[in-house]
Amino acid sequence: MKPEWMFVWSGLLLGTAAAAPPPTASPEAGAPTPQQRAQAAAQDFGASLKAALTAQLAQSDTTAAVAFCRDEAPKIAARIVATHGVRLGRVPVAGRQRSPANSPEPWQTQGLARFQARAAAGTPPGELVEVTDSGLPAGVSLRWMRGIAVEPMCLACHGKALEPATRAALQRLYPTDSATGFAAGDLRGALWVEVPAGRGPGTAP
Repeated sequence: MKPEWMFVWSGLLLGTAAAAPPPTASPEAGAPTPQQRAQAAAQDFGASLKAALTAQLAQSDTTAAVAFCRDEAPKIAARIVATHGVRLGRVPVAGRQRSPANSPEPWQTQGLARFQARAAAGTPPGELVEVTDSGLPAGVSLRWMRGIAVEPMCLACHGKALEPATRAALQRLYPTDSATGFAAGDLRGALWVEVPAGRGPGTAP
């Protein structure tokens, strides 16, 4: 089984790239805060993964992109973890899972449930953010989550009308897949970042 910070589900690569740049610490301010580290890692991860998939789609079809996400996304996550000294990943909403390995932990499940309630009440998924810096396990200084919306480019692998070849690729690579049937703007899941206590950027957890 992959380490938890490498648990990423395929597709849905937006949600961080379009966000406003995270705050950065000035030289006078010293080292970045845990929240700044979390936001920087999230933006780096989202932008890197989106760029990689866009490039893959430009030179191949959707079926190849499914395999690309499965094989390459963990490598991108590992680089972000090493660079920013955090743990991170993405988790799906309940019952819409592509890989069993991506099952959320209890704290992520609770956050997703709150996100789903707020999304149902009209809050856009990309505006769903939770930051927790107290009552955390030893060794953890901050937990950060943000909702991810289904974007039009994600529908080729996660939508309601998939090409037969795409369905076949999903069945081959993810036999228990239930992450289809989405519409643009739906809440797909959440990007999460966990910042360890006492570690700075460039230090792997």
